[in-house]
Amino acid sequence: MLLALILIGLLALPYLAGRVSRVVRRQCELIAEQRALQRRPAGATVPIEKVAADLRRLRAQLEARENRPGLSGKGMRMGAVRTAYLQVLAEACQQLDVPPPRSGPHWHTPLAEIYRVEAQLRERGLDVRPVTLVHS
Repeated sequence: MLLALILIGLLALPYLAGRVSRVVRRQCELIAEQRALQRRPAGATVPIEKVAADLRRLRAQLEARENRPGLSGKGMRMGAVRTAYLQVLAEACQQLDVPPPRSGPHWHTPLAEIYRVEAQLRERGLDVRPVTLVHS
């Protein structure tokens, strides 16, 4: 009987560890969001040029990390960069009167929402795609 309980506990361990890591990650994201809101004085807005530069830089980082194989801790780094990108994207939306990306289940923002927002920002003159130089 004791052996069966130990076996069940060992089988449940990966599931429990995954759930705990998701909860901890979400709490860290919430704390980071709260700190970011506290750092910015009320009514202060970041110049749109800086917002655009930050969006391009973060989007380039996302693309580079996505396409790079064998990166240790890739998932966590991608999550951190994506969270930062979504925060700056929301800032740009606020300044240009675009509805911000809507989150799906479990606070996950679907790529379709991000693409929708990027297209609407492009219509208002803010292209978030990194500038690429063409060599002749």
